[in-house]
Amino acid sequence: MKRGSIKNYVVKGAFFCLLALMMVPGVIAQVGKAILYIPGQKALNVRKDLEAHGFGHLDTIESHFSFVFDDQKRVGALRLNTTDGVNDFFTIPLTGGEKRVTVIFKARGAKDADTGTPFGVFWVGWQRGEYQALLRHNHSNQIKGSTGQTSLKPDDIVSDWHEFRMVFEVESDEKAITARAYVDGKLRHETKAYVKQSTEWAGAGHFIAFGENDGSTNGFARYLYVLVIPDEDVQNLSLEELGKRLGYDLTKVPLLVQDQDPPSKRPATKPAGITMLASEVRKEAGWVDPAAIQNNEIDLSRLPYSKNKAEFIDPRPILPDLKKLAGSRPVLTVVPGGGSGTYATIKDAIDAAQPGSVIYIKKGLYREKLKITKPDITLLGESPVSTIIYGYEADTGGIDGNILVDVSLNGESFNAVNLTFYNKGAEWNKTWGSSERRSVTLATRNVGQGVIRNCLFLGQQDTMYLRSGRLYFENCYIEGEVDFICGGATVLFQRCHIHSIYYPQGGYITAAAPADSGGLGFDNGYVFNQCLFTADPALQSAKPVFLGRGAWTGGSNGKGPAKVVIMNSRISALSSQGGWTDWDNVNTADKQFFREYRNEGEGALLTESPTRRFLTEEEYRTTYQRPELILGYTPKLPW
Repeated sequence: MKRGSIKNYVVKGAFFCLLALMMVPGVIAQVGKAILYIPGQKALNVRKDLEAHGFGHLDTIESHFSFVFDDQKRVGALRLNTTDGVNDFFTIPLTGGEKRVTVIFKARGAKDADTGTPFGVFWVGWQRGEYQALLRHNHSNQIKGSTGQTSLKPDDIVSDWHEFRMVFEVESDEKAITARAYVDGKLRHETKAYVKQSTEWAGAGHFIAFGENDGSTNGFARYLYVLVIPDEDVQNLSLEELGKRLGYDLTKVPLLVQDQDPPSKRPATKPAGITMLASEVRKEAGWVDPAAIQNNEIDLSRLPYSKNKAEFIDPRPILPDLKKLAGSRPVLTVVPGGGSGTYATIKDAIDAAQPGSVIYIKKGLYREKLKITKPDITLLGESPVSTIIYGYEADTGGIDGNILVDVSLNGESFNAVNLTFYNKGAEWNKTWGSSERRSVTLATRNVGQGVIRNCLFLGQQDTMYLRSGRLYFENCYIEGEVDFICGGATVLFQRCHIHSIYYPQGGYITAAAPADSGGLGFDNGYVFNQCLFTADPALQSAKPVFLGRGAWTGGSNGKGPAKVVIMNSRISALSSQGGWTDWDNVNTADKQFFREYRNEGEGALLTESPTRRFLTEEEYRTTYQRPELILGYTPKLPW
């Protein structure tokens, strides 16, 4: 069957003699309407085997599915492997009249040897005409539906054999579908009555899609069988009871041979320089780093990864009089290689600094991962073009394992001026096959008063992790993907350039958590004033980019709604294709304080909707007209 053209059909010979099927591997058993696929002996070629059983979407199936044999040299399981980063799935046809479908399979997955996080163990979807519902497991050990997600941490559902049941049930309107995922009989995720009109998987039709088609996850799993039961509620039937009805032992686990988990792909060491070499990432000699940097300097007209032009950044900023400044506070100087009266690394200077110090950082490439807990520190770079804090830090699962510069205070101040924060970890990962994309450039917690001026933040997912506190960003450039400005801090972005880089799954500019100024009483969330929102033109062919989703309830200690206000800004069409959207069925967009005010550009709001609303003049006048109203302080630097 060709891709993109799934037709409605019924497998020929729908009613077989039960006795002829009992205990025979490699066939589809149909008792009533049930379909039991047991990988095996009909053909030792995976594509031919699936094709012989009437399954579809098989053009590239041999690249990602294979058979695993048991100790008796018989086919024991179907193996999925999309660790090459390319998604794939096959389809199991349905008649079109189903109101409920249960998909049951016994599976064992694996953990990524490089991150310790699980590979995706399942991706199961129901295409019902032009509507669809989805349940999938990802490398963050979450189960996600068409909307919403449930964390399984610290549960391990991949290292041993488990029973998985995906239950889809259409609502009375024939559009909304409720989807439930059970693991070993326990409900682990539910998406209730969600309407998703889409034919993106393989066209309109009636089928179950099975495999791995999550753009942010690599999949690896073995399946002993796939059982599809239309319409009948079998939730209270055990595998033993179902097996008796089908004439096949659904509990038996064969001894598989030559069935190793995926080995480590990571090179032994991280690249030595800011430009990756072919030998460092196990590429052919002619390979060229797509984010190469010449002479350890940032080209503002063509940034290293996105190739975008950064607006608002001053490459030759006027510096304060350091001698005069040293009369009022300690000034420490950092120079690559060190020297008399200077420090060789930023970390050394931070360790030596007293509270209130200014650390002047001369131009250079500083390959450091920084943790700042001292109060009232100011990092002052010579120029954002040539003063670069840089690292490959997206190599550990979880947002807290991927932070380049982490600032954690108790209400004191922190400032950063004329610097580039470049976390290249996600780029490095992709060259050797890791799906980890989170690459935080700056994370903050409980910064009471912060000023960030004339800085670039170059990451991918979670570029900015602003947990709590109050911050003022001015004349900065921020780029990322998936969702790249996240957390619950109160932050005013003044005249900043916000750029969405290409990601095939689209994404979200903000993932705001419940507003949390750290107990300082100004819980106003993210405010973008006089900013520029742009997006990679290639996103035209991707899924939509949203201004934000919310609320991320695990991203702060706030108790109220997530808050994002975009005002007096220019918004490109691709930056706001989807407007605002839900985080899940509970944390919906309409419950948050998402507002827009006097913006322009093709993506600016013209007419209100239930989830996209204007800020009122009264709200603007009383809360958002000046930085002091938003933040509770006047942003200023020590000079």
